[in-house]
Order: sequence, then C-alpha cells, then structure tokens
Amino acid sequence: MFTDLRLALRQLAKNPGFTAVAVIALALGIGANTAIFSVVNAVLLKPLPFPEPDRLAAVGSAETRPSAAGGHGLNSLSYPDFFDFRAQNKCFEELAIHADRNLALTGDREAKGIRGQRVSAGFFEVLGIKPVLGRTFQREDEGSGGGPGGFKVVISHEFWREHFHSDSAAIGRPLTLDAQPFSVIGVMPPGFQFPIQANSIDLYVSIAVDATVYTPGDKPSTEQRGSHSLVAVGRLRPGVTIEQADAELKTIAAALAKQYPESNTNFSAGALPLREDMIGDVRVALYVLFGAVACVLLIACANVGNLLLARALVRGREMAVRTALGASRGRVVRQLLTESVVLGALAGVVGLLLALVGTKALIALVPENIPRAATIELDGVVLAFTLGMSLLTGVFFGLVPALQASQANPANALRDGARGNVGGKHRLRNSLVVVEVALALVLLIGAGLLLQSFARLGQVDPGFRTERLLTARVSLPDSGYADIRKVAVFHDQLLTRIRALPGVKSASAVMPLPLSGSNMTTTFDDEANPKPEGQQPTSPVRIADTDYFQTMGIPVLRGRAPEATDTLDAKLVMVVNERFAQKFFPGQDPIGKRIKPGMSLDEKDAPMREIVGVVGNVRHRNLSSDFSPEMYIPATQFPDTFAILAIRTESPDPTSVTSAVRAELAALDRSVPLANVRPFDEYIARSLARSRFNATLLTIFAGVALSLTAIGIYGVMAYSVAQRTSEIGIRMALGAQSQSIFRLIVGEGMKLVALSLVLGLGGALALSRALGTLLYGVAAWDPLTFIALSFLLTGIAFLACWLPARRAARVNPIEALRAG
Repeated sequence: MFTDLRLALRQLAKNPGFTAVAVIALALGIGANTAIFSVVNAVLLKPLPFPEPDRLAAVGSAETRPSAAGGHGLNSLSYPDFFDFRAQNKCFEELAIHADRNLALTGDREAKGIRGQRVSAGFFEVLGIKPVLGRTFQREDEGSGGGPGGFKVVISHEFWREHFHSDSAAIGRPLTLDAQPFSVIGVMPPGFQFPIQANSIDLYVSIAVDATVYTPGDKPSTEQRGSHSLVAVGRLRPGVTIEQADAELKTIAAALAKQYPESNTNFSAGALPLREDMIGDVRVALYVLFGAVACVLLIACANVGNLLLARALVRGREMAVRTALGASRGRVVRQLLTESVVLGALAGVVGLLLALVGTKALIALVPENIPRAATIELDGVVLAFTLGMSLLTGVFFGLVPALQASQANPANALRDGARGNVGGKHRLRNSLVVVEVALALVLLIGAGLLLQSFARLGQVDPGFRTERLLTARVSLPDSGYADIRKVAVFHDQLLTRIRALPGVKSASAVMPLPLSGSNMTTTFDDEANPKPEGQQPTSPVRIADTDYFQTMGIPVLRGRAPEATDTLDAKLVMVVNERFAQKFFPGQDPIGKRIKPGMSLDEKDAPMREIVGVVGNVRHRNLSSDFSPEMYIPATQFPDTFAILAIRTESPDPTSVTSAVRAELAALDRSVPLANVRPFDEYIARSLARSRFNATLLTIFAGVALSLTAIGIYGVMAYSVAQRTSEIGIRMALGAQSQSIFRLIVGEGMKLVALSLVLGLGGALALSRALGTLLYGVAAWDPLTFIALSFLLTGIAFLACWLPARRAARVNPIEALRAG
C-alpha cells in the first residue's frame, strides 16, 4: 500500500497541471457540500441538546373544522385544556407548557425589556435539565400570587453572570419584574435555552403570573378555556411511541369537546416528535440545497473522470508494460485507484479550507427564523462527513477509468503506443459530458425558478406603506394597570406625546403587528344570521388605535376608521377588511351590520359591535400568504396592556426618533421599557430572508456547475480534436473544407448537448415539483424559465465546442499527416 502511495504521489507531482485542475474542481464540490452539510447537520440531524431527545414530543391542539387554515405543526392550547391533558394522559412521564412572556426589569437603573418564558411545573424535568444552583418550579408555585413566598423566577446562566456577577448567593435575591417582586429560586446551566431559537431567553417565570387576578371579579387566564396561547412539550414514558401518545390525546380531546361544546367543539389535539415540530417547513429547502451541491460534486467528478480517461490513453503503454511484466489486472486497478483516492484526499483538504470560509458566509446568510441556526459549525460529524466524502469521491471518479485502463491488451498497446482503440473510452467520456450538462440544466432551472419567486415576492404589495416606519413594543404591568380606563388613558397620553415630537408625521398602535409572526384569532357571530356555539366562523382580529390606518397607509374603502370619540362609553364599533366583507357579506354593504366577536373585556358575554368601515386588505402572516378576512376593534374600546407602536417619521431613518420616544415613555412611567425597537423594513427583510437564502445559494451552485460543465465540454471536444488530428488532415487532404470540419466537430458536440437537454428537462421538471412549496408567483412548470435557460446552456455549450472546432478547421493537412 505504501509503495502504491509513493508512486501515486510521484505521478501527481510529475503532472502538476493535471493535479491542480482536478484538485480545484473537486475541492469546489467538496467544500460546497461540507458547508451545506454543516447547516443540514445542525438543523435536521443533530440530536436536541437534552437527555434522550427522542422521547420529547410537542403537544398542541388542531382545529378540525373544514374551513380551518392548514399548516405545519400544532396549534396552541388553553390552560384548562392543558391541565386536563396533564391529569388524564398515561403516555407521558411529564407534560408542561411554555409561552413567551416579555417582562420589564426595573430597579435602580432604567427599565429594561427582558425576554422571558412563562412555564408550568415540570417544564425543566420534561427537558431533563437540572439547575446549577437552587431548584425549579413545583406545583405549589403555580397558584395565584406564586404560592408560598410569592412570585418566583428561574434565571439563565448568562443573566446570572451579567446581573448577579456569578454570585452563588443569588438564590433568594429579589428581582422587580413588571412592577412585581420576584425571588430567584434557580440558575440554569450555561448554554441552556428553550425554545431553541436565535434570540436568547433571560429568565423563566411560573404560570402563577397568569393565575393572578388584579381586578376583582375578573377570571384569570388559567381558567379561560377558549383562550389558546400555550405550547406544550412532553416526555414520553419508556416504550411509548409518538403514535400512541397522539391517539391518546385525540381521545381526551374528543371527551373535552363533548364536555365543553361551547369552546372545544372544533378542536382536537395531537403530538409530534419535538425535533420535527421545530424544523417545520425548513426541511424541504435544506434537502433541495443539499441535493444541489451533490449535483455540483457529481459534475466535478465527471470532469475529473474525463481527465483520468484522457490520462489513461496517454499512459496506455505504461499500463501495457506493467501487465507484460506480470502485473495482474487487480494490481493495476489498485494503483490507479490509489492515485484517485490521493487526489480526493488532497481535494478534501482544500475543500475543507473552502468550507471554513463558506460556512462563515453561510452563517451570515442563514435567516434567523431557521431553527438551531446558532449551532451551525464544522464539528466532528461534519469533519467525518468531509473525510468520508473525499475518499468515496476518489473511488467514484477513479474506478471506471481504472477499470478501462486495466483492460488494455499488452500486444496491441505496445504495437500501437498510446493510440490504441479508444472508441469505448470516447463513448464513456461522451456519457460523462451528457450527465454534466443534464445536471447543470437541472440546477440552472431550479435557480431560475427560485430567483423569479424571490423577485416576485419582493414586488408584493403588503397592503400598506413600509418606508419610514418605526415599530416598538410597549407592555404595561398588569399589577399597575388593572383598570382598563387607566390603560386607555396611558396609551392616549403616550400617542399624543409621540405625535407632537419633531420629525414624527403620525403615530398609532396595534396588536398584533403585520408580518411580525404573531396572530390573534377569534370566533364571531352575525346578528342577522346567528350560529349555535361551536359552529361560529373564525377570523383574525386586530386591536387598532386611533390613526392606525392613516399611519400605516391602509386605505379606508367605505365608511370610516376608528376615531377618538369611540370610547368605552360610546357605541361599540369595529372595522373589517375588504376580504372579510367579500366572504361573509357577499353582494351586501357591510356598513351598519352588527356582529359579535368572541372576546370581551370582562369575560362576560361579548357585546355586539356595529361595522362602521371597510379597509384595504393587508398581508399579516407573511408576504407569500394570501389576504385573509380580518376584524379591527378600536383600542379605545378594548384597551390592552400590550401594544406595538407604529410611528411614521419624516426622516428616511425612522430610528432617529427613538431617543425622543423613549424619553416621552419614561416621562409617563419610568417602569415601562421601550422594547424591540426596529424599523419596519426589518420585518420585510425577515419575510424575504428564506426566499433570498434559497435563491442565492442555488444560483451560486448553478453558476459553479455551469462553469464546470463548460470546462468539461471544452475539455472533451479539445481532446477529441487532438486525438483526431490525423483523421482531420486526411479529410482536408481529400478536399474537405474548413467549414465542413468546423460543422463536424460542433455537430458532434451539440448532439451530446441535445441529448443532455432532453434528460435535463426531465430532471428539472422533477425538481420543480419538489420546489413547489418554495415558489411564489411562478408555476413549477414555467415555460419561459425552462426555454430561456435551455437556450443559455446551449449557447455556452456551443462556445465550448466552438473553440476546439475552430482549431480543427485551421489544421494544416501536411503537418497533420506528418504528425500522424
């Protein structure tokens, strides 16, 4: 083996040009594969960072009505439903819930927005994580007021290090959150975070914050069965499958629907493996990209295979001598394969260096809403993948040329030198070219479709103006703003102050904000056509303050927008969008109609509201989703402690007014922080991020594939001309014109391209179907894209054939015959 290795290194060193071209071609493919595999490994393959992660399951509700919008994963749960699932199930060791809870940290310094989670007892036990200090939540911590000792909080290791300077005496120390006293009971280990996402979680509070009532007579969130806002996670008992747990949850949900028909009629439940629920629709895009770089590597292998076939012809005499001296066919194959594997190993080293740079670039490009993106790295698994791929690549592109070379007849080879019968090798080389061109066409069309999709998505009208728009979150503590009239006064004063600031054109507030990823849906009933409980239609609902439609640039099509006179004591009104009017009042004027949204301020029967306006449609979920029916309730008649400010500025940089807005908020209440401040353009960019990521990478891969393919075609045709110099000389001596020689060479090359186009179009059609969920505004079978890119590839292939054909047409017959 060492002898073979030394000989292989000597042969490669003797041919530095060949070695450099082969290593660079392969390194491009290996480097791209390694970089993409680092993403695939982190997002799809790497186990979750918890003990026995395969036993973790996501649990949620599922709407069963036929009109319910489809989608991946599970919907949220209500507290009472969760308590019933936790008490009645037999498949889970522990079941817990978690939900976002944005908190205000106050003290000696300015109020600071804190990213937190509210969780139930057993949450950390489900994940199998123990604190490094103190304890986690227990059932008695879930009650109103936080149970014995008051409200409690578990903090992250990073928060402990920054806020308490890693003091081991932090347990029992107080924190003021949302104007309420909390005591620290635990510190989580370093690196722990759940949910796993790009933004870190600072602390975890008990669901006691939702079990506590600050206004006498109100019902706490923990008793509202119709309010869905929680995500559940469970740990399966040993030996229990996810299918068994899913079936049990559906059985419990069916019983709850019979017991509570007014809230649960149209809801079932289910379970999914936690990793599958987290990945969502990212899987298809990553597999497409991984398949694309695999095609690039195959094209590189075909190129190097063609180079090796050419070398095998040149080394025909050498192989014949070895065989004549007693070398077996297996010995010859082993030697040639060793050279190929060494080439692959060298390419792997260079490819790994390229992957180091490529992975850093990928991390910068990866959208933040791709789960586990923060864990992308060149770890041991990725390095092992690179090593294995390098060795397998060496065998893959070297095996066929080695077998071809080992078949040489010593007598013929020694008699004819290096000019033995090469017809079989020409057919093999032509076949490799056909594969290259077909794969390149598949990648080109895939990239073309994604680029078109991204371009059209970027031109989508969201239904409002996004420029010069600043957004920020304001969350009032329930303890200090239990009176809804106090909430209404606060928002009115804050918006009045902001509107008076220099540089501010208009300002308002809404909940939830379009394209923010948040949504709120409720049932409603039509006074003229009432439906029984459980059969009422649903619609997204927004709480919009005065001047919201003006600030956002949403047109009022009929009637009017909410006004300052629409107070708590005035007639209850609402506004709907055009899609709502078309769906629920077809052919009618909705103005003056009375409907009853399934939400109220005091948990009593929700009141009827009169529709006073119809506004334009807005894309709320993302830019690729269609308009949906929506209701808008005036914030002046439905004050909420949580709101998103929308501020239209005169300056092209909307963040220029941030300090002034923060100062006005502090003047009203220093304990309320201005959080999540960002220009609205960031939401637009986030909505486009995945489409841009997919299109950019596939375009890069298609460009590399196209370049390698052009080089491959040129190499085959140039070598063919070199091998046929004597033949060409004879043809020209017998009267063949330069034009006919040119047409002969180009025609042979273009025949290969024509066959490649047929195969490539079939492969592209299959790929386009796989891309279906990633496309927007362009059909999977888009004739313009298929035809245009086929012509592009044909043109490049023609150029690659033109240069060798031009050289052949200029052959001097006398010199060609003398050389032959």
